[in-house]
Amino acid sequence: MDSVVSEVGVVSEARCAQLAAARMKLAKSGKSPNALAEESRLRICEWIYRWGYSSSEHIQHLLGRTSGGYAQKLTRQGILIQTKTASGKPAAIFSLTAIGLQIAEHQAGCLYRYSELDPHKISQQLIRHNLLAQEITMKAIRSGKITGYETERMFVADRDQLGIKRPDVVWLTSSGQRLGIEIELSAKWGRDLDEFVLGIARGLAESAEQSAKYNRFVVASDSWAIIDRYVQAVSPGAILNSWKKNERKHWVVDKKRQVPDWLAGKVDFQFLEV
Repeated sequence: MDSVVSEVGVVSEARCAQLAAARMKLAKSGKSPNALAEESRLRICEWIYRWGYSSSEHIQHLLGRTSGGYAQKLTRQGILIQTKTASGKPAAIFSLTAIGLQIAEHQAGCLYRYSELDPHKISQQLIRHNLLAQEITMKAIRSGKITGYETERMFVADRDQLGIKRPDVVWLTSSGQRLGIEIELSAKWGRDLDEFVLGIARGLAESAEQSAKYNRFVVASDSWAIIDRYVQAVSPGAILNSWKKNERKHWVVDKKRQVPDWLAGKVDFQFLEV
């Protein structure tokens, strides 16, 4: 019995500490509880509007909260909809309802296509990939490394422009640089790898007619083996194939060339500790 009482006491003390910290944060902000609640709601709606969906943990971290439950609160209010994941990691994701979408569009500077109103259309295979992109973007914002970001739906008009690689997310820096971020959880081979490298090179290339679309690319992975494979693929002297379809409509190598010497100096690699 004494141990149970002790545990209850520890929980109560922790809860009191959280409440005290919340009150202090509220006092420093100079805003009313209703104003802060509205600010948090708008922030979450904007984030999910840009990304399509998010997790309870990511929503908690975005708001700087020490306790969870906010995503569930917005779900009860009819702003978010909760959908279980097939993998169970995370247990569920949260997307916008029609009400949540109205809130997001009302405050948006630009409008984007939001297809996640029907959560059954969300690709379960891409959930982990998307959430990792959100996680590293959130960390980059908190650390001051970047000042803004653009998700794929925000630059969808640039899709396949001149064969330029369309990154998973673009980071914007205070100096005006645009960093293309690629999350790679599985290795590419053959034509896919060649087109990946060529697309990055085209996105970074400058010409007399136009400046580079991106200043640098970052390839992030949770596998050192995958990172090593891409390091080799962009190294000076590596072979880069161009492909075409033959008369039987099969992809075959058309030309061989070497990766540009300057490419490796403009591509960074990041190991994801997850």
